Amino acid sequence: MAKKKHECPEPENTERWAVSYLDMITVMMCLFLVLYAISQVDSGKLAKLSKSLAAGFNQSLQVVSPLHTTSGLGLLSGSTSAVNLGSMMGNDTTTAAGQPERIQAMAEASHLNQIKQQVEQALASAGQTGALQMRITEKGLVLGMVASDTYFKPGDAEVQPTAQAVLAALAPVLAGTPEDVAIEGYADPNPQYSAKYPSNYHLAAGRAIEVLIHLRNGGVPGSKLRTISYGADHQTQVEAGQDAWSLNRRVDIVIMSRAKDSVRAMLPEAAKQLSQGLPQAPTGPQAPQIGSKAGGGGNAPETSGTSNQTGKNGDTLRSEVRTVN
Repeated sequence: MAKKKHECPEPENTERWAVSYLDMITVMMCLFLVLYAISQVDSGKLAKLSKSLAAGFNQSLQVVSPLHTTSGLGLLSGSTSAVNLGSMMGNDTTTAAGQPERIQAMAEASHLNQIKQQVEQALASAGQTGALQMRITEKGLVLGMVASDTYFKPGDAEVQPTAQAVLAALAPVLAGTPEDVAIEGYADPNPQYSAKYPSNYHLAAGRAIEVLIHLRNGGVPGSKLRTISYGADHQTQVEAGQDAWSLNRRVDIVIMSRAKDSVRAMLPEAAKQLSQGLPQAPTGPQAPQIGSKAGGGGNAPETSGTSNQTGKNGDTLRSEVRTVN
């Protein structure tokens, strides 16, 4: 019978710990290399970064001198390198979404001023330079059809030839703006009791509607047009006499600002500041300036009514009649 072969047992691997140890040493070496690399800050690039951040957020940034250490590993030795962004990040009114209302008002006034320049160019091309009195108010850009004898006759809403030429030049500009347009009709204080216009409110509404129809026929979408009648409650000239009253037979074409109420309240001052920093475009004879405003006294409630009229293309045009005291 053959003898069973005797096998020697495998020796134990007592050096397996060395593999884990080498892995740990390798990881630690990589860690220290990374720490050393990030401790070397380029002060020139840091200064450029701070300036770009300051310009973007409209804030002054304070840059602390980086890494003045003797060890080479400034981050490990307790030295500091920081950009003071606390005030910038803590004040959300400096971001684009929370832009200060004053800056928003300046931007809106600049936009309206660009529309004003377009209107001036259109009028100049039509030979009607200075035919409109233009100003920026809380409502937006007001284009006043105010003149002594060229727009409306007493007791009548028919648009005169000069006004027709002005509206024909104005229509393409209004058609290209995103804002809605309000057409405000006014009348002189002479009482109206005719069958066609039983009151000054009807007369002022008729003038506003006539202007609306001309603009609609000139290409302005009817969906962005509306009319308002103020009757004889808002006078630009309080003196008696036909010459003064003729200045109250007017229509204001208002390009309505789309800004929020608090921003619109700042538009007149923003427009004033803007005009002081911009060269004035050459103008011709100017329309009479609006003087003091005198309206009916009391605290009567606002009343309203509507009137419909069919335009050239068969569109129904809606007119709003307001009494505002």
